[in-house]
This record gives sequence, structure tokens and C-alpha cells, in this order.
Amino acid sequence: MEIFSRNSFVRAMNRANANPAVDLANVATRVRNVREAYGMASGDFARSIGVDPSSYSKIEKGTKPLKMEMGVAVCEAYGVTLDYIYRGRLGDLPEKVLRHLQSTQRQAN
Repeated sequence: MEIFSRNSFVRAMNRANANPAVDLANVATRVRNVREAYGMASGDFARSIGVDPSSYSKIEKGTKPLKMEMGVAVCEAYGVTLDYIYRGRLGDLPEKVLRHLQSTQRQAN
């Protein structure tokens, strides 16, 4: 099992996500990753960004799109970037989120 340093992990994941196009198919996964990194229940996370918990549940399931203002609220509250939320780019993510992503990646392998 390979363990990446922060910089090598970010470079590797950014190479894998080098496409500058918006990746709406994985927005729900990335928002869930942020929530899980902070150890929050979905309802608490939803309220923290000013979203109704039932609406947030649909967003996380991928049945409802994440509106830009909701994406901005996630970014402002949890220090991630819109580039991460909508494109999967890992630059400047909080250490807590990167550690969670690394852990998730290791579990998948």
C-alpha cells in the first residue's frame, strides 16, 4: 500500500483530473467527501451551509444538482475551492479533507 505525501498526492490526483471541464457527475461525491472529512451528519452539514436537509440528501445522492450558491457556501464554510467541488482539482484543500481523500483512496485499493 503506497502512502502519498501531501504534495505527491495532490499532483497525482490533479494529473488524474487534468480535464478542465466541469465534472457534474462527481460533484455529489466530492461534497460528501467534505462532509465526511469533518465527521458531520448530513443534516448538520446541510444546516451549516443553509440548505434544507432533505434537499441536501438529494444533492448527495446525485438526484438534485448543487447550485452555485450552495457550492460557494460549502467553500466558504469548509475551506475547499469551487475548482475542487465542480472539477475535482485538489489544489489548496484543507489538510483534513486531503487526509480523508487519501484514506478513502487507500481503502479503495
